[in-house]
Amino acid sequence: MGLTHRAINVQKGIHVIEGAFHIQNVNAYDSRLKQWMKRFHGVATKYLENYLGWRRMLERYRQSISAAVCLSEAVGRCQSQQLIQT
Repeated sequence: MGLTHRAINVQKGIHVIEGAFHIQNVNAYDSRLKQWMKRFHGVATKYLENYLGWRRMLERYRQSISAAVCLSEAVGRCQSQQLIQT
């Protein structure tokens, strides 16, 4: 899937790798995701990718989310990409 995995050895006191990979960022995202997922009382693994995409979109657009944003994301046209092309 083109993902990069960076192991962080907290037991050795390592909390940051290359300045960008910080254990607290991972913990914070995990906490927000779990809190958001509680309302669904669990999801089928089959649909997990859809829920993660939905959550990613909510985090990306925060307060500026609209029906137009959702539709453009659904067809694969990210708003930030449209701004770059014009």
